[in-house]
Amino acid sequence: MKTLQRIEAFFQNHGFAVQSLGDLHSEPVFDLHLDSRGVNAGDAFIAIQGGQKHGLAFLSQVLDKKPGLVLSDRPLNEEERSIWEQSGCESVFFWSSDLKAILPLLADWFYDAPSRHLKVVGITGTNGKTSTAFYTAQLLEHLGNRVALIGTLGNGYWKNLSPTLNTTPDVISVQRLLADFLRQGYEWVVMEVSSHALSLGRVDGVHFQTVALTQITRDHLDFHGSVEAYRNAKKSLFTEFASNVQIVNLQDETGRELCDSMALSDLYSYRLEEGGHSGSSKELLCNHLRLHPEGLQLSLSFSEKHADLSVSLLGRFNAENLLCALSILLANGFSWHELLNGAHKLKAVDGRMQTLCRQPIVVLDFAHTADALRSVLQAIRDHLSASESQLWVLFGCGGNRDRGKRPLMAQIAEQLANKVVVTSDNPRDEDPEAIIGEICQGFSQSEMVTVIQDRRQAIEWTLQQAADHDLVLLAGKGHETYQEIAGIKYPFSDAQIAGEFCRVGLTENRQSAEDTIELVLKG
Repeated sequence: MKTLQRIEAFFQNHGFAVQSLGDLHSEPVFDLHLDSRGVNAGDAFIAIQGGQKHGLAFLSQVLDKKPGLVLSDRPLNEEERSIWEQSGCESVFFWSSDLKAILPLLADWFYDAPSRHLKVVGITGTNGKTSTAFYTAQLLEHLGNRVALIGTLGNGYWKNLSPTLNTTPDVISVQRLLADFLRQGYEWVVMEVSSHALSLGRVDGVHFQTVALTQITRDHLDFHGSVEAYRNAKKSLFTEFASNVQIVNLQDETGRELCDSMALSDLYSYRLEEGGHSGSSKELLCNHLRLHPEGLQLSLSFSEKHADLSVSLLGRFNAENLLCALSILLANGFSWHELLNGAHKLKAVDGRMQTLCRQPIVVLDFAHTADALRSVLQAIRDHLSASESQLWVLFGCGGNRDRGKRPLMAQIAEQLANKVVVTSDNPRDEDPEAIIGEICQGFSQSEMVTVIQDRRQAIEWTLQQAADHDLVLLAGKGHETYQEIAGIKYPFSDAQIAGEFCRVGLTENRQSAEDTIELVLKG
């Protein structure tokens, strides 16, 4: 916590003038919040322009909570000043036109620079961030460390995460989380760093012990505008942030560019098979990878050490994620032998190549980009052992997102699966039927494609149709427990629906599923 006087002095010491309304005093300000809903008595509310509204639009609700300070990037207008005066609250109002620029410094200072007292690992990339973060956390804990996570599936202890709205929270929340983790005795924090976070300054002010790259493919072009801008955002974690150790993927073009362009003495790399060993003592190489129904078997080399490793993870891409996680620990001086012993016990992340049931085998995955869908389908096909087995894929595309990937995902599904079911994902503010129409533009063989807009009906019908020796991939939603339609999030879980259907039994469900699909297709 900091007093109002110290907060004013902070601005002055950094050359930013603030204008105030109300009397300065030595009362403490307990916390900082960009979200008005999180403000408690004595906290500071930071009011800046959001995606749709300025924070001062919520001034009346905030003042009811008796904050110690309201800090804004502009002065109060006439209506807001009237609200302030009528509230009778004793809060202080600061404003500075430079507020947004100084927020990272303010948050770091207010919470006593927590990232400099923790070992923060930042992982970026298009796909694989979540799995790599979880594998890293599991390995660190196996070796006796207390580890917290910040990422897509939530924040906190990796086995008991608190839900979050964004992969990487806002710049204030990141520093608050780090400070909380430090108080709770955590030593390591493993953070997924999204391209949005890097572009919007959400991790500005964080000092990273280690930064790592999984890989970069097409994604979020609705936000970044071009593949080049997206790649540059990801690369900035290595070029614009302080870090002690850097880890890149030499299978990835951007990883190779970083390796060639950055004269970093602590740059580590990893590579999955292709190209052989570079000869560097800081490269982790998988000399051979075998995929089988039970998982993966890897032959590894690092700094003249060699070992064979078996893990119960599915997918070639998970081999890359595993190599990234192992590289993070090796780069931080952990024992090769103890690390490999821990790797044997790694578990898949919920919603990431997660096996739900068998006969048929049902796999749940968050794949929601063309490249991710390609990777998952290739990975599953590589694990199939029976030649007569068919690969089914059920997927949709989210609304208000990159429309260009919709026909691309259809093309990939058609190329790699035997049967395709197109359904709704999270349509958000778009018409689900229109989204499906854009997906279907990518198909050339309509006979292998079934369209069922209702996702529950689509899942149940697919499981009813699949043979016992087939494999069904439910793609796109993964760990999500909701479906967002017209701005409302409804409870919905692919895992729960598939689990219920399989527990009741395919035979018992057969007639109801057939009746339902007949009505859907005819309608």
